[in-house]
Amino acid sequence: MSKRVESITADELIEEFELFDDWEERYRYIIETGNSMPPLEIEYQSEQHRVQGCLSSVWLVIEQTANGNYYYRGDSDSQLVKGLVCIVIMLYSDKSAEEILQLDINHVFEAIDLRQHISRSRSNGLNSMIGRIKSLALETLHS
Repeated sequence: MSKRVESITADELIEEFELFDDWEERYRYIIETGNSMPPLEIEYQSEQHRVQGCLSSVWLVIEQTANGNYYYRGDSDSQLVKGLVCIVIMLYSDKSAEEILQLDINHVFEAIDLRQHISRSRSNGLNSMIGRIKSLALETLHS
């Protein structure tokens, strides 16, 4: 198993974004966050792990631990998108299926004003990735 990205709470992420004065600094933070994420092994960069609905290539791998919590690993061929993937992974990792379904990530994105500053296609891709995470959590609850 490869190195995992540290999880972060919604409040911690919001506080992190409040440290920046403008969106240029926030974009830099998003890209640097993505660059800190370990690259996804090439065998996982396949259609099976590709998130549909993203213009950039995005791959997402889900792992369940013995205690039932989930960890995510991902990657993208776009620096900014890789940063967005990393932020989503940080917010959803080390949580149970119930916690994943309860997290109001749109509230978090509103609090940091994210959707106003990314393109519609990136926002749609983000929705696709979040939808995949939530549907897998829902499947687990019903299995």
